[in-house]
Amino acid sequence: MRRLLLLSLSGLLACAHTAPVNTTPSEPAGGARRTSADEPTQRPEHKVSGPRAKIAPAPPPEVTYAINQAWKESSTGAHAQAVERLKQTWAQGHRFPEVAWYAALEAARAGDTGASFTWVELAVRHGFTDPGGMLKARSLEPVRARPGYDALVAQARKNAREARSEAGVGSGLETVSAREAGLSEPALEALVKAAEETGSAALVVMHQDRLVGEWYFGGDSHLIESMSATKSVVSMAIGMLLEEGKIASIDLPVSTWFPEWKDGRKGQVTLRHLLSHTSGLDTGSSSTRLYDAKDLVRHALDSEVVAPPGSRFQYNNNAVNLLPGIIERASGQKADAYVKRRLIQPLGIRDFRWDKDPSGNPVGMAGFQIHPLDFARLGQVMLQQGVYRDQTFMSRDWVRKSTAATHPDAPTSGLLWWRLYEKPPTMTLVQPMLDEAHAKGFPKTKLKRLQDMVDKPMPQDELGAALIERLGSPEELTAFESKVRNARYALKQEGEVMGFAAMGSGGQKLLIFPKHQLVVVRMADLDERVSPGTMAFSHIVPLVLDLVRPAPGASRP
Repeated sequence: MRRLLLLSLSGLLACAHTAPVNTTPSEPAGGARRTSADEPTQRPEHKVSGPRAKIAPAPPPEVTYAINQAWKESSTGAHAQAVERLKQTWAQGHRFPEVAWYAALEAARAGDTGASFTWVELAVRHGFTDPGGMLKARSLEPVRARPGYDALVAQARKNAREARSEAGVGSGLETVSAREAGLSEPALEALVKAAEETGSAALVVMHQDRLVGEWYFGGDSHLIESMSATKSVVSMAIGMLLEEGKIASIDLPVSTWFPEWKDGRKGQVTLRHLLSHTSGLDTGSSSTRLYDAKDLVRHALDSEVVAPPGSRFQYNNNAVNLLPGIIERASGQKADAYVKRRLIQPLGIRDFRWDKDPSGNPVGMAGFQIHPLDFARLGQVMLQQGVYRDQTFMSRDWVRKSTAATHPDAPTSGLLWWRLYEKPPTMTLVQPMLDEAHAKGFPKTKLKRLQDMVDKPMPQDELGAALIERLGSPEELTAFESKVRNARYALKQEGEVMGFAAMGSGGQKLLIFPKHQLVVVRMADLDERVSPGTMAFSHIVPLVLDLVRPAPGASRP
């Protein structure tokens, strides 16, 4: 289920779409629900009286497609039409809490608070597990004033805790206090405060495979859409296939698996090109079009290669959507089934989802939903060079190669991973981009709105938010960038590489710092509780690094 359109921003904004379901406990502290290491060193499973909630089944592809189409209608202001689509989906017997939740949001946006309340009630009755979203989603503000709403929040919290218990999220995990781990307690407090202020749904801090703390800011742990961080899970799947010998090399041509690509420019495209955003495959004029596709693998195969493979870096959802097709042909399983068998189940993770297109293909560019604490387990595998608790998932060499820079135009990009510097890179809109877009028919009136941004360096997340604000929508930004094939944003990156990350739209972040043995997960529900620029939480890396260095004048524990 998607909520926001992808931004490419020369590919350096990690983005995509979907929405979640939810689950987790902790004592509220300053509005944040925290579990930390002042508790026992072995984390028990949560005990819930009465029958346990079952792990909810994932909505089938046709439901995901209906929700995506409703989102598209909502993005044009057709909220009543979106409600009607979701109402029809519900009437067809698809009684999933996600359907009711999105219907509640759309009914509220359409001004029908009564209908919105009814839909919230249906969502909770059918197992909805995101009390934080119920408390903070901006569109539900008038609905929250209705009698009985607090009781629904309480029931959703109960649903969440039962679902977490059923899934065993966090069970068997050792805990440690910040002081015991040698981390700065004031820095941790600052990080948690910033996470709350930026609209986070979850923050998890791990040190040496021990839990320092997890915070849910009035909500509970639940499956959260990782957006484009999904791409890094796809990269891990390729690494596992290499480890098994089911893929011999990432320098093999795509025609190895899809012979129809053996001729012309398509014959020159390798698996490495797909992984490094350098395939030259047409990105399409809008990511909305990708969500219209009934078969994303076929959509990618039918697209044209519009630039010489390897010649330039361009963030490319369309190309990444071809990778699940390659994983299936190499492994003999759908990508989600392969990842479940080779990675998810061996890690003891029992609750995750992966959206599929109407043809049953797991989506490559987004759609992976997971509990934040379980996402940290995936990060721990990468931190430990592909080996976790005596299980080898991928080679040390693959971890190194997939997190190294792959193209001179993109020093922050690896093979579907992002390299972390202490300071975020700056990106600059340059005049040749406007000139090229104008020459290719992009409206002059819209380009005028961007003129005062030219030659002004900005952090990449802030630049993306500013461009969307000026142009009016993510679709317009994608349309602008699709006109620009030769000119490109000026990128400046300084300083030492500190780690690597999986990142997605809305500030979804799995941050890994091998030198400091730190894994940090920050995830957010895209419910408009704060502005997109704020939710991006672009200043998180220095805040995390403050954990391992004392503030000026302060002594370390």
